[in-house]
Amino acid sequence: MIHLLSIGLILAGLTLGGLGLFHGRKADDAYAHTQQALRDDLRQSAAPPQKARADEPAPRAGEAIAALRVPRFGREFAPVIVEGVSPRALEKGPGHFPETALPGETGNFAVAGHRTGWGEPFNRLPELRKGDTIDVEWKRTTYTYRVTRSKVVEPSDVGVLLPVPGKPGARPDKARITLITCTDRGWDGTYVHRFVVWGELDRP
Repeated sequence: MIHLLSIGLILAGLTLGGLGLFHGRKADDAYAHTQQALRDDLRQSAAPPQKARADEPAPRAGEAIAALRVPRFGREFAPVIVEGVSPRALEKGPGHFPETALPGETGNFAVAGHRTGWGEPFNRLPELRKGDTIDVEWKRTTYTYRVTRSKVVEPSDVGVLLPVPGKPGARPDKARITLITCTDRGWDGTYVHRFVVWGELDRP
């Protein structure tokens, strides 16, 4: 079960828009270099199709776990998702919330990513519409989710990460995905809300 307090603190503390000081070319170049290294890691660590998921070790913080593709964003959009949502992890790429489901699993596979800075992988997230597809390539399998809805929420809204988003205590009945980034800027230049997209597994 997700520890709501810890997840709430993470959501509230995420600077998913990035800070002005780090918006330079140097940060984007570092992101691109890191992403290429992560793609190499994914190719080398892909498990044989017959390997049982129960035998797989849990992903380590900062480790490449999957590739994300969104047809609406074009063929070049394919950021590597890493494990964890610490500031250091999110500088590498979109990050998987460790206490949520893995790709294709029943439950909620939740991922956060920067709106600006560090390659701005989730800059176009608000363009997604109901019915759009989101592909997650993991362990030589592509899991296709279909967008069901999106919403702007407060950073304290921990319900977006529940196994059944917005329904505390509900037993998960299907595989879901949640993508999170920031939206509007406040007077001090920081992002004050979170933009959330939800989807459900369409086909593996």
